Amino acid sequence: MATLPENSDDRQPAPRKRAGITPRALIIGLLLIPVMAFWNEYTEIVAQATDLAAMSLIIAVVFALFVLLLVNWLLKRYLPRFAFTQAELMYIYIMQTCSIGISGIGMMQFLNVTLADVFKYGTPENHWKEKLLPYVRPWLLPDKSVVKAYFSGESTFWRADHILGWLTPMLVWSGFIVVLLWVMICINVLIRKRWAQEERLSFPITALPLEITRDGWADELFSNPLLWAGFFIPVVLESLASLNTLYPSIPFLPIKPSDPRLDLSALFTHPPLSGIGTLQLSFYPMVIGLTYFLPLDVAFSLWFFFLFGKVQNVLATMFGYHDPGAPPSASEMPYLGEQSAGAFIMVALFALWGVRGHVKAALASIFQRKEKKARDPDEPMPYSLALVGALAGFAALTAFGIAIGMVWWLPLVYFLLYYCYVITFTRMRAEAGLPWGFGPDMNVHTLIKSAGGTQALSAQSQVGMNMLLWSDSDMRTTQMPNQLEAMQIGESVGMNLRHVALVLVLSVVVGVFSSWAAVLTVYYQYGAASAKVNSWRTSMGLQGWNAMQNWMDNVKQPNLPRMEGVVLGMLVTVFLYVMRGQYTEWPFHPIGYALSGTFTMSWLWCATMIGWLIKALVTRYGGMKSYRKFIPFFIGLILGDYITGAAWAVFGSVMGIQTYRCFPI
Repeated sequence: MATLPENSDDRQPAPRKRAGITPRALIIGLLLIPVMAFWNEYTEIVAQATDLAAMSLIIAVVFALFVLLLVNWLLKRYLPRFAFTQAELMYIYIMQTCSIGISGIGMMQFLNVTLADVFKYGTPENHWKEKLLPYVRPWLLPDKSVVKAYFSGESTFWRADHILGWLTPMLVWSGFIVVLLWVMICINVLIRKRWAQEERLSFPITALPLEITRDGWADELFSNPLLWAGFFIPVVLESLASLNTLYPSIPFLPIKPSDPRLDLSALFTHPPLSGIGTLQLSFYPMVIGLTYFLPLDVAFSLWFFFLFGKVQNVLATMFGYHDPGAPPSASEMPYLGEQSAGAFIMVALFALWGVRGHVKAALASIFQRKEKKARDPDEPMPYSLALVGALAGFAALTAFGIAIGMVWWLPLVYFLLYYCYVITFTRMRAEAGLPWGFGPDMNVHTLIKSAGGTQALSAQSQVGMNMLLWSDSDMRTTQMPNQLEAMQIGESVGMNLRHVALVLVLSVVVGVFSSWAAVLTVYYQYGAASAKVNSWRTSMGLQGWNAMQNWMDNVKQPNLPRMEGVVLGMLVTVFLYVMRGQYTEWPFHPIGYALSGTFTMSWLWCATMIGWLIKALVTRYGGMKSYRKFIPFFIGLILGDYITGAAWAVFGSVMGIQTYRCFPI
């Protein structure tokens, strides 16, 4: 167990000199945040091109970094005095990774439509305005008078009445988001050293930005033919597919699971193999590239446990659980989403147990004299501040939950489970580098509903609870992994981690208000209810209101079969951790099991298996020397996929047309 030093000692080495943020890096980073937010909102909502912010390694940010690198290459060549250092480039990079997601799905894109939808879709038939609105605090919603133009478009947000109509909910929800993400920063400070330095997790998502920015421009890497060989494979594949979207006569090779030619489901139509359900192949270059940087046991477990879930479904079909007329408790067997929820909780508990020494020392240092406090000069913030900040932020979130109508214990339970999910999601990114992550199919709201039912909750608590449904319904842009990776990048490059923490906080604040401005600008211009925007994103605002109505109209008792699935997931996770501790060659990783009940693996399993197989063969027959030799090729795969996807997204935005989505489907 790792603990913090309890005493100051003159013999301890002084903290090493670290690179602080320069004024120009700070200014460029801050100015880029609103630009990236507007680009993301327009591309994903109007142009409906590649998801720019939903990936673990964020497409829009990698593209911006590459453009900045090209500028820096010219500076190094002709004006070396003005060239950026790697630390400056990384400060700018992490400011974007820790802000653009706020403008994405699962965050602002879901929140703003949730707040407005009740005025548009509350009808005499569903009685939302009579049954639900009386329980909603008016300061959570925009003024009804400004919503019509929001849905119809052909207007502008930048009018005094529109701004004032949204001002109160903007401030309230901005405060909520800032506190929500502040708690994540504080937790990351407490877990960082344990995960990075003691457990030596690989942080695969950081590999590409660190490699391509070495010395401000990685000459050796960019002069390596293997990099360009990998780069041009996705350039050709994605460009042919993009041209086919515009000119259908142009042939292309399918690599996405949405292509019918890669759908194997038709092979499994008869019981018991019909239990397999949907099974699709995929050959995403960037997924193959990222998998190359994963530990072999993690990469193996990702695709193995997904296929093992299919085996469980086949067995359930074989035993008649899926027969017509089977009771719901049987038809939902084997409860894969519930197993995943249990695994998410248990992975978080194991992670928190591992940092108990840090938390204990931080707690003790709060009450110690200055000269005896735990020394943490190289940490993003003092451990005592991180602990107090996390607890104070959690208390503020709980108070917010009570203020919007929840009974006092409900926000406590909700935010405890929410942060368990988020901690596990962060652990997955640090250890498995999942290219495109998601939470378990059983989100926190569903878990609470299944565990306690709805009969014990008042209408006020039910409405207050579901006003937060947007925050845990989609975890793809969860910010905690980005924050921890930013700290790890800072450690790798030798950046001042106190400055890293400062820019993270600044990025959150600027990112929140930039996201409001960007999304409201888009919807007032194009109309949230018009055919000009992505209908799926706007429909997600109905989730909370439909859930409120469902909870009120259909009183539910605790669902014991579903909770048994959760408990099973927890027990299996404990077993996997114990076996990993006992046997060094144990091939099954708990992270793979936890992810088996998330829907993104159905699109990633095949490409992940290919990446695992390539790395297994390279290391088995060529050793680590061969593994390192081929790193440039797989960086090229990732970079080529990202640059191509972003370039076509820019083209679609400029031309005002819908282009091929390089990712996800």
